[in-house]
Amino acid sequence: MTDNSAPAGGSIGIKPMVIAIPVLLIALVFLPSAIVIGVGMIPTIVARVVDTSPGKRLTVTVGGFNLLGCLYFLHKIWAAGQGMGDIQPTLMNSFGWLSALVGAGVGWIVFGFMPVIIGKFAETQTALRLRSITKDQERLVEDWGESVRGMYGVHEVPAPKDED
Repeated sequence: MTDNSAPAGGSIGIKPMVIAIPVLLIALVFLPSAIVIGVGMIPTIVARVVDTSPGKRLTVTVGGFNLLGCLYFLHKIWAAGQGMGDIQPTLMNSFGWLSALVGAGVGWIVFGFMPVIIGKFAETQTALRLRSITKDQERLVEDWGESVRGMYGVHEVPAPKDED
């Protein structure tokens, strides 16, 4: 029998326990920081629940920016001494919540506008490539004649004239 346990596509898969055990151990050592970051990352959990994109791109985008916003919370709890009694005052800081939620909001905006940006980039690349192909074709027509163009050649369409 063959072993079919290898991940498809040739990619190397990481077992969840290999990541979960060290993360849990670090979270236990830095428990107040882990609690504050866990609460501050609630927008990321919401993004994960509603994310239907392949590869969970929304979760990654919102999570990254949300984590950046949560750095304010992290700074506050570390400055306070990282004790269990410092959790509540840190989480009651409205500027920290503003920072965390704005970070998550920026992640949603980036995720929403990225298809438009990539579409414009692809459109520009296509126009540049078409211009290059047209120049090459015109050079070949000059060298070899109109028969080189064939039935699939790029023909320039004259711009419409304004009739007044």
